[in-house]
Amino acid sequence: MLADERAAVVERLDDAVATADTMSAIVRVCAELTGKAVVLFDLRERMITAAGPHSAGRVSMPSLGTILRSYPPDATVGPRPIVLSAGPATDLVRRKIVTPIVERGELFGWLVLDEHPTPLRPTDEYTAARSARRIGSQFLIQRRIARVAWNAKSALTRQLVDGTGVQEDLAASGEYLGVNTEARRVLVFIQVPDGETEGLDHAMVEHLENSLGVEVLSTRGSEGLLLLVESSDDVGSVLAVSRVKTAVAQAAAELCQPPGLIAGVSSVCEPAAFSRAYREAREVVKCMDRFSERSTHRILSVDDLGPARVFLANGDVAALRHYADDVLGPILGDDPGCADLLRTLQCWFDTGRSPRGAANQLGVHENTVRLRLSRVRAMIGLDVVGNAADQLSVQTALLVLRFQGHPALAVLDRSEEGEMGLDHAVVDRTCTVVSPPGCDRVRPGANRPNLG
Repeated sequence: MLADERAAVVERLDDAVATADTMSAIVRVCAELTGKAVVLFDLRERMITAAGPHSAGRVSMPSLGTILRSYPPDATVGPRPIVLSAGPATDLVRRKIVTPIVERGELFGWLVLDEHPTPLRPTDEYTAARSARRIGSQFLIQRRIARVAWNAKSALTRQLVDGTGVQEDLAASGEYLGVNTEARRVLVFIQVPDGETEGLDHAMVEHLENSLGVEVLSTRGSEGLLLLVESSDDVGSVLAVSRVKTAVAQAAAELCQPPGLIAGVSSVCEPAAFSRAYREAREVVKCMDRFSERSTHRILSVDDLGPARVFLANGDVAALRHYADDVLGPILGDDPGCADLLRTLQCWFDTGRSPRGAANQLGVHENTVRLRLSRVRAMIGLDVVGNAADQLSVQTALLVLRFQGHPALAVLDRSEEGEMGLDHAVVDRTCTVVSPPGCDRVRPGANRPNLG
């Protein structure tokens, strides 16, 4: 009799695989065969699918963490089902049959049968074990499919950024892969730290998609990792870039230890501008790589540096340090008044050269800002208010100081990090200049991106 029941179980599961070939179909058949609620969890304790003995009705199940706390500590995690007892000692109201999803020695998840609405029967463990084996095969199949799709999306991403390929062909590939090739996106170029975690690109994409709720494409090159983050039409460009920077910083803090990740973030751009966005983001990364130590994660946008990034990315490091001294030398002393002048200059530029905006940021009166700007002109001989060339000179020198970690500007940077709600050292705009030898580790940009 038991043999006949087991044969019927195998036949039903075979039919389910042949007909639907999905995990949810197998779980549904398992629930029907056992007459019990069945839930499939993945390794992150997320519920993948659930089914009851009837198509209608909601399945109620404790969290996987609660269930596994009752798992025997001496039990080997293998394909054999384990019956967990109910009672005060286990925090379980009803008994459970827990079966690890193990295939080729790898654990993929857990299949849990609840003793509800019918008591456990002799064939339930057998049904759970056979169901788990078929679900394990499905995990392997889905992983192979995901790997193929990932590689195809990576190739499409490379074509979008390179600017190669016929537009019609790219659109057709995007449609096949479920990718909107016409979407506006923010490009992120990441130079990963030494000894990076294996699978960082997959983990980074998953983290950003979960955090931002948008599609993220990725591809790898010889120089780093490149991401294309979709920008929603209902979100302004400035806010979209800010959200991407925050999400990248949070992902870096979670995924990369010790710190050392460098990321350049473009503005929101159309597909035709991806190639230019790549070069600009790469220049930002090069600036940070040349001027700062890898003691923190560093994420900056193209707009944070402006056009001066070209100068900083390709100029001689020692010459740039001398340049900052030549431009701002008279206000680089230790006098507290000099620090106020530097902070006022930086806030004035950060707020679009607005005396009111700078005053609000500094907590002083507008006239105080104007008076300090007049003192700057008197001390360094440059008209930062009325002369565009002088403004560019001063702003470039301030960028060099900011990378050097000048204490007057470090106060502003720490304030910005606090406003973003990030841990210190997650987004670092107060870098320290390294010595010139060996600092130029990234090749100058060419007309076409070299994704290697």
